[in-house]
Amino acid sequence: MGVTCRHCNRKEHYWFENKQAYECKRSHARQTLRSGTIMQHSDLSYCYWFVAMHLLTATKNSFSTAELQRQLGHKHYQPIREMVRKLRDMMGKRDDEYTLEGAIEPDDAFFFTEIAIEDRDKPLKQGGFNPNSWFPP
Repeated sequence: MGVTCRHCNRKEHYWFENKQAYECKRSHARQTLRSGTIMQHSDLSYCYWFVAMHLLTATKNSFSTAELQRQLGHKHYQPIREMVRKLRDMMGKRDDEYTLEGAIEPDDAFFFTEIAIEDRDKPLKQGGFNPNSWFPP
C-alpha cells in the first residue's frame, strides 16, 4: 500500500506541500494525488468530483450535466460536462466488468447536515450546493 513510483516502483518518497505532490527519493519523479485516477488533468476541486460521484450514483433517475452544474454552482458548462463524461464512462466500464448476483443486502447509512443556529427556524430548501459551506478551502 501507499505511494509507489511509476518509474522505479519504490515506495520511498518526499511530500512537497507547495507542489501538492510526492517525489521519489531515487528517481525524483513527481506524482500528485490525482495521478493515475479519473481526476488526472482536471482543474476541478476534489469536492466537485466527490459530490458529482455521489449525485450520479445515488439517484435512480439520470442526472443531467446542466443540473449538476447548477447544483455545484459552477459558471462554466464545459469542465462539468467533461467530468460527467469521464464518470459515466468509468461507470459503464465497471458495469461491464462486475455483475451482482444472489441476495444483496446494503448496510444502513446515515446522512446529516448541520444547520446554523440563526437558520434553524427557517424552512429547509432543496437543491443548490455550496461547496464552501461543507468543506474548508
